[in-house]
Amino acid sequence: MQKLIIILSILVLGLFFRANGQTNYNSEMQNALNKFSAAHADGSFEKAASDFDKIAKSNPDNWLPLYYSMLSRTLYAFSLNPEDAIKIAGDLEKDYDKLIEMNPDMSETLTLRGLFRTIKVAKDPMNYGMVLPSAIIADYNEAIKINPDNPRPLYLLGQFNMRSAPYYGTDPVQYCPMIKKAKQLYTNHSVKDFEPAWGEDNADEILKTECVE
Repeated sequence: MQKLIIILSILVLGLFFRANGQTNYNSEMQNALNKFSAAHADGSFEKAASDFDKIAKSNPDNWLPLYYSMLSRTLYAFSLNPEDAIKIAGDLEKDYDKLIEMNPDMSETLTLRGLFRTIKVAKDPMNYGMVLPSAIIADYNEAIKINPDNPRPLYLLGQFNMRSAPYYGTDPVQYCPMIKKAKQLYTNHSVKDFEPAWGEDNADEILKTECVE
């Protein structure tokens, strides 16, 4: 009887600690995502990245904290000088190898890779403008192929093509239908838990400023 009580106590404690751990994860992720959302206004993406890094250490099998850390650092890098930004882009390539080992949503991770590879093109077009665009476009196209309902790769592909158009002597407006379609996907897009849901505001801005009919 005493052994049975001990076994039951262990089982109950195990359930308690798992539940408590999940509660901590949920609250920590929500707080970090709140900072991530606020960073769009004040640019403090590096602070959000630090919070996600801490969560990732406590949840090494969950891909979302590392994903958001990488996303935060990607957005932060776009605000830096070329040398620092390109260094971050190189570090993100290494982190990507860790990320894909966690069985992530590959549509989202390929989209992220396309975005952080764009750092090098944006910061040093002379060295990377001819060698990376095809890989970036391939990442976005593969992400769309994996999940045609994901608005992020479509919006980012449209944006990348619009920014590249002047270099090829083409009209950026021809890519507006891609942004419009991405907006429709955002409207119908539903997410659960802490799945990626970012990008709609930027797509809206492009539609308002660059795709006005």
